[in-house]
Amino acid sequence: MCLRFHLLVIVASAFFAAISCAQVAESDFPILKGPYLGQKPPGITPELFAPGIVSIDKYSEFVCIFTPGAEECVFDCYGDDEYQEGAIFTTRIENGKWIKPEIHKLFAEFGDVFLPTLSPDGQYWFFTTKALPIPEGTQRIIPMYFMKKTETGWTEPKYFAQSIHASATLDGTVFLNSGRKIEPHSDLKAVVDLSESVPFDAGHSVISPDGSYLIFDNNELARNGDCKLFVIYKNNDDSWTAPVSLGEYIKQHAFCAWVTYDGKYIFFHSLDGPKGDIYWVSAEIVERLRPEE
Repeated sequence: MCLRFHLLVIVASAFFAAISCAQVAESDFPILKGPYLGQKPPGITPELFAPGIVSIDKYSEFVCIFTPGAEECVFDCYGDDEYQEGAIFTTRIENGKWIKPEIHKLFAEFGDVFLPTLSPDGQYWFFTTKALPIPEGTQRIIPMYFMKKTETGWTEPKYFAQSIHASATLDGTVFLNSGRKIEPHSDLKAVVDLSESVPFDAGHSVISPDGSYLIFDNNELARNGDCKLFVIYKNNDDSWTAPVSLGEYIKQHAFCAWVTYDGKYIFFHSLDGPKGDIYWVSAEIVERLRPEE
């Protein structure tokens, strides 16, 4: 009990120190207005997203998620000296402009959190952590949890499955790549395990909000250039097309993609920078690569 108390004190101290530093440097933060951190939307050529704000040279960022309306941004951050275990940051519009990124209070409560993802309706957070309990008899490999939004806030995390990444459609169907037993949850409409649906590894898979296509990364499939991202399209009979490389448009060493809640943009992690940064590109590239029926 004593050790736990001291750990909580340390975590709390670090959290408030981060907040304090953010407040001191607030005057140095640029004035940004409008959706998506006020950044100019990209075309079919990927652009570095929010350099110096989200994509920072001395850190590595893997996911960048926007809530519906694109008025809050959540991203992770890893560094050699600070945030060695990773930290989840948030920035949002307050009084018409974006605030300086700060530690996300919601995830700071649960210890180390990896690759948080949000359903396109903003009602569910999915994340992986080894800091929370797991059901008896379950192996602690890559335990994933979810939280549901209520009128009074977010529910306590509920164990979901063994997977590192999950996404959902607007109709509430959740997609993940697990390959292990998934217990049914009354809070979730339906769950699709891609390991049972596609004959290849669909790592970091993300379904489009309308469910018409799925983007994933893969190391074994023949790819175009350094891009590890592929897309498959849903056929009328609910089967999937053959994988198509996104390398025709994405020239970066890319993986770990995310489709925005409105289906307009694709965010992804690129290893081309000093540590790895976030890029974004118009989702029009997916339609250009769609096979003819």
